[in-house]
Amino acid sequence: MTILNRIAAGAMMASLMLGVGSAMAETELRISSASPPTGPLISAFQVIKEQMEAAYPGEIKVSIHHSSSLFKQGTEVPAMQRGNLEMATPIIYEIEQQMPEYGALGKPYVFRDADHLLAVFNGEIGEQFAKDVSEKMGLEILATGYFGTRTVSLRSVHNIQKPEDFAGIKLRMAPGAAYQNLALALGATPVSMPATEVYLGLSTGAIDGQDNPLNLVLDWKFNEVTAEFVMTNHLVQPVFYAVSGKTWEKLTPEQQATLKTAAQQGAAKQSEETRAQEAGARAKFEAEKIVFSDPDLAPFREKVDAVYAEQGLMDKWMPGLLDRVAATQP
Repeated sequence: MTILNRIAAGAMMASLMLGVGSAMAETELRISSASPPTGPLISAFQVIKEQMEAAYPGEIKVSIHHSSSLFKQGTEVPAMQRGNLEMATPIIYEIEQQMPEYGALGKPYVFRDADHLLAVFNGEIGEQFAKDVSEKMGLEILATGYFGTRTVSLRSVHNIQKPEDFAGIKLRMAPGAAYQNLALALGATPVSMPATEVYLGLSTGAIDGQDNPLNLVLDWKFNEVTAEFVMTNHLVQPVFYAVSGKTWEKLTPEQQATLKTAAQQGAAKQSEETRAQEAGARAKFEAEKIVFSDPDLAPFREKVDAVYAEQGLMDKWMPGLLDRVAATQP
């Protein structure tokens, strides 16, 4: 081989190695969600994607995986803990499974409204909560959003006015013991089922109803197989923008700060979209002549308290947390 050939070969090898190094340097942040592609969560993920890729071109790539296309609903948290997934948006019940001391934050009727919820998680309680989740579960909570206020939709009209009216009704709940207990507390019979199977379940009668915020009912088109909405308003629900601790540690401090800011801005956008969509959804469903039942909520609150006390669901809760949440003002 001539000297020129050797030089050319060396240059080519260096170029190839540089290309390999650049490819290896790029970090992919995959976000997994059960949300349909039109949901407010996807709007938040787009904010994260746009800001991170603009700030770190060629270094960080963000991919969004909706409709449980990457991981099934309920499996994202352990996947993040194992380091098999970078980002997801867990809910309080998924965290409560491993940290029962925070079970009070998933109790029905604990938050008065969206403003109260956000004040709790953006204040001292939320700061300590995020710190404990990081230390005990290996997840970094970047932001908290308002996911909506859960109500019940039924495939046929029952004119629900009190918990006893739910007797015998098979109510789909998301996977997890806490959700099953929630159905019992409302007076219904729980059926565990992923969100992606609910439409068919309502269509065939495998379930009699499901619980979700009105905006998510619209996103999933469950209104097409709904005859009655029961406005139990039983859960003003937070959603957490979380990243695997293993992924978090690989980011530079600057990248961490950018990701946290992007998540907070995305969560704020998602929360506002959720509020607007909830209001618009009810108007749309009423125009479709779907029955709305607006029962007195006092009996439902009493039923919840009785079931939670009877089953000892509050035994492991952090002492005083409920009172601290109640005392928090927006």
